[in-house]
Amino acid sequence: MAYQALGLGSTANDGTGDDLRTGGDKINDNFVEIYTKIGTGSALTADTVALLTAAQTLTNKILTAPSINGVVGGTTTSQTITTLTAGSITGASGNFDINPATQILEIQGDGDASSSGVEGQIRLNCSNNNHGQTIKPQPHSAGVTNTMLLPAGASSTLVSLVSTDTLTNKTLTSPTITGTGAIAGTFTGNITGNVLGNVTGNVTGTVDGIVGGTTPAAVTGTAISGTSMAVTGTAGAMTLNTVTTTQRNALTAAVGMIVYNSTDSKIQAYAGSAWVDLH
Repeated sequence: MAYQALGLGSTANDGTGDDLRTGGDKINDNFVEIYTKIGTGSALTADTVALLTAAQTLTNKILTAPSINGVVGGTTTSQTITTLTAGSITGASGNFDINPATQILEIQGDGDASSSGVEGQIRLNCSNNNHGQTIKPQPHSAGVTNTMLLPAGASSTLVSLVSTDTLTNKTLTSPTITGTGAIAGTFTGNITGNVLGNVTGNVTGTVDGIVGGTTPAAVTGTAISGTSMAVTGTAGAMTLNTVTTTQRNALTAAVGMIVYNSTDSKIQAYAGSAWVDLH
């Protein structure tokens, strides 16, 4: 209802103003509207009325589709925002800009120190919001307080404990490598465990142990060089390359070659310019 002004007339007692009943009715209507707005209709509220420009604290208020301008500040220790359904909270750049005094954004846990406590977490959704990945800290029982520094350089992807990744230009200092797989390229250092796969490159150091495990494997190549070669142990022996006479003669013979000739059943060596029997 619009405000109803009393008709006072042009001058006192000129008979042009509202009569007493009409004037009283306007007064009643105006007060009914006031009592309805800030009371029950028959009594005013006992609370303080919020004014447009006064600095006041609002309690238990619901702001429907509000437009909040300026700086939101103050100190609070117990207030909770249960639902934030606005389309976005953005700064001048279009990002959600936060500028705490310590420059630290802290997401608190639920306060439960037991194993069922829930840590503070940040969830990053995909573009369609159907999937998300959550960043969370170590549990309370780990007692960890540290800083994780993100890597420098160009844009890249973090490596996890369980993901399958290819590492480039990385230096592993005193690593322990377990499991199966392949080591390609140049490896400088000592291998103190067992190599169960194939070594297709050159081994320039010393191999102390059994090649091939309990079932000796074949060592192939054009030459095996060194100061000496020994076969030790009482459970095995060295077996020479077995060839027929035809196969022996097809070899590019060099002084010192030794074979077992299965045609003649002889161990033979190439001495000077001919093959000779060693027994």
